[in-house]
Amino acid sequence: MKKNVWFVMAVLGVCVMSVNAATVAYWRFEEGPAGAQVPKTVMGGTWEPSTADSSGNGYHLSVWDQSGAGYRYRSDVAGPVVNSAANNFSVKNSGGWPAMWTQTGAGIQTMTPAAFTIEATFKLENGGWRTLIGRDSYGAATKGNDTNPALSALYFQATPGNRLAIKFVDVDGYWHDATSAENVFQSFHFPSNPDGVGVPWYSMAAVSDGTLLSLYLRNVTAEGAWALIAQTDMTVINPGSTNTALSAGMGAGGDWDAGNFSVGRGMYNGGHADRAWGYLDEIRISDSALAVSEFLLVVPEPATLALLALGTLVLRRKR
Repeated sequence: MKKNVWFVMAVLGVCVMSVNAATVAYWRFEEGPAGAQVPKTVMGGTWEPSTADSSGNGYHLSVWDQSGAGYRYRSDVAGPVVNSAANNFSVKNSGGWPAMWTQTGAGIQTMTPAAFTIEATFKLENGGWRTLIGRDSYGAATKGNDTNPALSALYFQATPGNRLAIKFVDVDGYWHDATSAENVFQSFHFPSNPDGVGVPWYSMAAVSDGTLLSLYLRNVTAEGAWALIAQTDMTVINPGSTNTALSAGMGAGGDWDAGNFSVGRGMYNGGHADRAWGYLDEIRISDSALAVSEFLLVVPEPATLALLALGTLVLRRKR
């Protein structure tokens, strides 16, 4: 019981904070209703604003289509509140080739932040390479320990053996990688458990401060604390880099443009790849290195939600 009280107090502290000024894009997938297809009214592969960017910057996501490469809204969520906002829906792929992406020509396409934070809440199917958030590119890795041109500019992903990883190419052309140990999260077997019943929800956050590349994980269902699961000193691994800012990528293809962010898929060798089958929610990109206390906090229990509402009311009366 004491643990839950302190947990609620921590949540209350987060909930009175405003949205961080460093937020570039924030996709909450709250349009719904549950079971509805995330809309796509134009030809597959043509960008349109399918789901809103809650940051206010206008960087909306488009789904590829309303069938094999689309998504549906689901009422299965990690918790009913994220910070002070209600959380009613997540999205889950409606076919085998899920894909969402940002608009070509938008400001997010060309940004090269010296520091950044990427966050997502998820429940994934079993698989190999599963990219939650990527950045389209070919040929950007040109220096250092890995110059494979097939690598994209960014991978925020699960890898074989249920490892988790943050990987990116910097502006100077160097490749950086922080990958966890095996089996740091549990995934589900689609043929026997297509809705992932009984499998935990997780939140993951990657932070680059220009020197350290860090990856954090939280088991939301278990009300776990944030744990550091991987960290790399980029100045030691690639001491030659003169600029560890996130690259905007290189190249172009018939169905992609360098610098666009992807959700639910990655890119390898100039092609869409590494689909992340399963549930996605609460995805945020920031152009600064957030502290752990600034990460999005999903509240998993309805009882906690009631206490949260009461505490917020008390705080408001004191103002």
